[in-house]
Amino acid sequence: MRVTIERVTVPESMDAADSGDFAGFVDVGNDCALHLWHNDDFVYDPSDQLAWYRDSPFRLRMLYLARLDGVPTGRLLVTVPLEEDATTAEIEVHVIPAARRHGIGAALLRQGEELVADAGRVDISAFTEHVLADIPPDARTVAPEAGPTGLPMDEATRFTLESGYHLGQVELVSRQSLPLPDDVHERLQRDADEHGAGYRIVTWWQRCPDELVDGYAAARARMVLDVPHEGIVLDPEHWDTQRVRDEEQRWIEAGEPTLVAAAVHEATGAVVAYTILLVAHGSKKVEQWDTLVVAAHRGHRLGLAVKLANLRALARVAPAVERVLTWNAAENGPMRAINDALGYEAIALNGTWQKHLE
Repeated sequence: MRVTIERVTVPESMDAADSGDFAGFVDVGNDCALHLWHNDDFVYDPSDQLAWYRDSPFRLRMLYLARLDGVPTGRLLVTVPLEEDATTAEIEVHVIPAARRHGIGAALLRQGEELVADAGRVDISAFTEHVLADIPPDARTVAPEAGPTGLPMDEATRFTLESGYHLGQVELVSRQSLPLPDDVHERLQRDADEHGAGYRIVTWWQRCPDELVDGYAAARARMVLDVPHEGIVLDPEHWDTQRVRDEEQRWIEAGEPTLVAAAVHEATGAVVAYTILLVAHGSKKVEQWDTLVVAAHRGHRLGLAVKLANLRALARVAPAVERVLTWNAAENGPMRAINDALGYEAIALNGTWQKHLE
């Protein structure tokens, strides 16, 4: 058996002559997602993925495809933020189930670490996913540096530990069924209204209003500073109008435009909370990305208020959506309490693993 690893060029379109490697890269991810989740929630069309993987002024993405005897069997994604003084990078490795235990994952991980070192970064984040329904009730667990929830000692966990990584943080992956019952929505809305004096809630579809974009960018920059991250290394991010518009356009081109609800502090005009939904065309599910309340404005039910507002907007924009998926640090008690009130149920655990290059 012969394993080869080659860099993948992101083509201009899937009609281009060099699009085959990129299609293979996406197909490997789809194969792994189907095996892990037992559904197609994270299966993507290669043409929709082009925009996400193209060059960005804010991050460098390097894609590699592994083949076993000429057949695509594994993939590597290395993401390097381009902020000045950044120390971090992310490595994602996937190997299709039929090709595991042939050393492909280890070879891809070594390749990724070499690329991170060549880029001058020293703090690596890697990731594993674990569906709760597949975890035996008596499974041994590995505890993270921070937070109450450990990961099962399964194949992915053992591989990552043996590769010299330690578990920094565990996220809960949760699912909310829609629509939210009217009586629950009304009760939660009354709670949010009673605590939200001095703030107004706004929503937008696909593009942030020009008059709010500077404030929205400032709030986006707070995400890596104000979320729980005791066990993981995060670089500060610079956000401005250009970065907001670049991200919005990428999601539009990827077929998953953003639906955003934000809280504006009336006394200052600052955007002090926001939540983002990625709304894929024709899909029954949406993905809940960032939800943030700036630290100085917590205690006013703003996280709840923006989530409720976005659910109302979602019912108008995409009434056929049946479920929302979200990710939250296990130790983020306030956000988990909001999700519990909205009826989310935990379905999986995601591990963020850390390695420091000497």
